[in-house]
Amino acid sequence: MAVIVFVICIALRAIPELAAYPHPIGYDVVNYYIPKVVNFQEQWSTISNEFPLYVTFLYSLSTATGLQPPAVVTSVAVAMAGIFGLSLFYIGRTLLNLRIIQSVFLATFTVFQMAVLRTFWDLHRDVLALAAMLFVLSLLGRKDADWKVLSITLALSAITVAADRMIGALLCVSLAAYLIITRRKDVALTAILAISLFSILMVASYQASYHDTNTIASWTSAINTPNFYNQGNLLIYFLVVNCLVAAPATIGFLHMQNSLLKIPLLVSLAGSFSWLVFPENNLLAADRWIVLTGIFLSVFAGYGILHLVSRLKSNLSAIVACSILAVFAVIGLAYALMPYDSPFILYGAVRNYITYFAPVTMQFNSLDIQDNDDLLLTITQINENTEHNAIIVGEPHWRGFMELYLRDDRIYHFSND
Repeated sequence: MAVIVFVICIALRAIPELAAYPHPIGYDVVNYYIPKVVNFQEQWSTISNEFPLYVTFLYSLSTATGLQPPAVVTSVAVAMAGIFGLSLFYIGRTLLNLRIIQSVFLATFTVFQMAVLRTFWDLHRDVLALAAMLFVLSLLGRKDADWKVLSITLALSAITVAADRMIGALLCVSLAAYLIITRRKDVALTAILAISLFSILMVASYQASYHDTNTIASWTSAINTPNFYNQGNLLIYFLVVNCLVAAPATIGFLHMQNSLLKIPLLVSLAGSFSWLVFPENNLLAADRWIVLTGIFLSVFAGYGILHLVSRLKSNLSAIVACSILAVFAVIGLAYALMPYDSPFILYGAVRNYITYFAPVTMQFNSLDIQDNDDLLLTITQINENTEHNAIIVGEPHWRGFMELYLRDDRIYHFSND
């Protein structure tokens, strides 16, 4: 059954890529992952400031296999979706004590939610970090674990922390809170390793970026909060991401016996509403905490639905569960496949409020997939009709394409003006 979950998640992640082919989907894919892998050695000073595990893995894989960076980035993203599905399956089997078929439902239900699909879209290292974190939580749910299990737990916690700053912080806080509750030695060892490694990486990142003018400039830009980053838009975004799962998630939260999974949810919720206390500070990344909250709420919602249908007769409960899953699968596939100019009605109705935080469909990278050919044609014309050392000025959203396809010594400078 775990293989079935893996295949479903692989297929779900591959479908929007195939629909967009030959262009990749994901804003960070064209503006960060592919350019950083292509220019890995030249940009290592910048990459090393940003928890470089995932990008280093992509570059190493591209070098070892000889595959082009776009193919590597996309293939690994699809594979990571399958691994994430497996982590959800094992959460169901261990922390939630679900039967195999129930764990399949939980994992499948969760991956069709907007919060997960939005993360699949371009937050690739978040997917790796989340999958590793969920495996850590699953293993810590086994009270009779031996030294082999503990070794795997420690290794996965190190991967979580090294892969992503935000999720690494979430794991550290969750482990510290769980240690206070349980006072278990394996939790203590895992927490000590995670917190120590996270602290080292944060200090190293700070020291490396201290003299990096690009990093300083990005921090200065972040302090100047853009107009769209306001309380109204963030509240609407929170409601859009979580409204469909809020009710069953509440039921699941109230009936879930194990407290380990509740801790990261509560921490993420606090981050999601940080704008209530600091309304003009986008450095707290409330929009990303909203997505994390949506992922954990989706897990609780799946558990809540299973709790409700378990009260029905066997045949009826299976029909109801499959019907609910089918509805959410349709919504999820609509989010993955519908054209950017005509998205699913729930997301299209509020696109002016959420478009700065998440795409209204996955058929988008730094611009509508349908416009990618025009941009590439424009870059070709620039290469053919400008001097070799020309400086091109344009939108920030085009910087990845320009970095990849401008030829000779042409340089791209982007500006919000």
